[in-house]
This record gives sequence, structure tokens and C-alpha cells, in this order.
Amino acid sequence: MSTRRRRRSQGAPSKAQAFWADNGYQAAPSPQIRPTSDPGALPRSLGDPPLAPAVSQHHLDAVYEEAVRAAIALAAANGLVPQDVADGEQG
Repeated sequence: MSTRRRRRSQGAPSKAQAFWADNGYQAAPSPQIRPTSDPGALPRSLGDPPLAPAVSQHHLDAVYEEAVRAAIALAAANGLVPQDVADGEQG
């Protein structure tokens, strides 16, 4: 049994190294976002909910508002919300 091992050539990088290498690409800056004033507008445009429309619409609106709050908080934490909105001034 031979104890010789093959060495990788030092010249050309492997395909994986070439794929993950830093090629100098700079991503475009992310656009700033503004929260909506009516989070339930799009779902309401689809029509009434199938079960007890008056009651379920109220609960669904609360869920939509909470989802928007969470999304805006996440966006603000990543610098995607303008400073006036992050300070609480909705525009």
C-alpha cells in the first residue's frame, strides 16, 4: 500500500472557491420603506371573510396591524426606515 498522497495544485482555485470568492460585487443600497396607514386594505379588497364577517374582520385587522408593526420594527432595526418614521412621525 502506497503512502503517497496527492497534493492539490496551488495555482487554480476549486470550483467552490471560485463560486464563493469575493468578486468585488457591491449590492445596490436597499430602498427606504414607509409603513402603510391601512394594513388591512389589501385583504379587505378580496371581500368579506367567510365566517362571521363583522367579528372576524375586526380580529383580522388586529392581526394585520400587528404584522405591520413587526415588519416595521424589523426594517427599522436594519436601517430601512427613514429617521422621521423611526422616530414616530408617520408621513
